[in-house]
Amino acid sequence: MKHYAKKPIVLIGTMGSGKSTIGKRLAYKLNLQFYDSDKIIEEREGLNIIDIFDFKGEAYFKEQEMKVINEILNYGTVVLSTGGESFLIEEVRQSIKQNAISIWLKANAETLFERVSRRNTRPQFLNDDKKSVIEKMIEESYPLFEQADITIESKDMEAHLIVDTILSKLKNFSE
Repeated sequence: MKHYAKKPIVLIGTMGSGKSTIGKRLAYKLNLQFYDSDKIIEEREGLNIIDIFDFKGEAYFKEQEMKVINEILNYGTVVLSTGGESFLIEEVRQSIKQNAISIWLKANAETLFERVSRRNTRPQFLNDDKKSVIEKMIEESYPLFEQADITIESKDMEAHLIVDTILSKLKNFSE
């Protein structure tokens, strides 16, 4: 399939919004390379995100996240799935806004809760009430996510339908 983007396509959104799942399918459809910043950090560190937070701290993780995202933005036209909080970092947000097409996968609290409850790989949920964490996450992040170039409702619909919606909206960026 012909792709329309002339620069990286970056998926943003809270954890559980579907960035990795949709990103892989979108990259496949566009015949582009797919990158997941969280997975790259885990591979480079030899640790999962929870262990990175525990042993090296959140500040260290965010520093690595910034490096990885900026590195991938220089790879050309690729699809990148970012960590749930990366777009909240001013420097990362500005870099994405200047160098990429950002797509916000927006999900409601119920959808996010259902998705993140399936796994125990999220540091934010180890000790806290998941519903209150999600509500706080939405309150803090959605005003910043609204700066994305494209917003897509990430509902409980088939991934290929979400990808098709993204593809139709990407046509506006082909010029």
